[in-house]
Amino acid sequence: MPADRYPLPLGLEIASLATAVAAVAGVWLAWVLLTREFPGRRALDALATAAIALPAPLLCYYLLAVVARVWPLTRPGLVAAGVVSAMPPVVRRARAAFASLEPAYGNAARTLGASEWRVFSRIGLPLALRPVLAAIALVFARVLGELAAAFWLADPRV
Repeated sequence: MPADRYPLPLGLEIASLATAVAAVAGVWLAWVLLTREFPGRRALDALATAAIALPAPLLCYYLLAVVARVWPLTRPGLVAAGVVSAMPPVVRRARAAFASLEPAYGNAARTLGASEWRVFSRIGLPLALRPVLAAIALVFARVLGELAAAFWLADPRV
């Protein structure tokens, strides 16, 4: 395979995996942060959205400098760095989508005996699906762009 073509399939694979992990974990975390009260919730919320303040070049530097020492630039290390980059936007946008829902729907389901998981899977997620999918698409593009920048910084011939 030519040297100028190998980053594209690798980048698509890593961005897909990182986006999938961030989507599942981020949507669940957004629901939990919105519907539950527990000690440390504010700290977890701040931690979950902290990386959104970091610009993409800084995250690429983090990917190259810090992750390479702890976890070498292998697929798991790159996916982990992609999840760090992708999680905050997913959590913020999913939380906003869930917050915009009418609470009467979930409350009615709870009074009829629905578990919290059923309220999430049958009411919350279907009603907020479009904004959540839009956030996931944007996150995929962001992770792919950051990987491209990181690949270019690692090897300018790419």
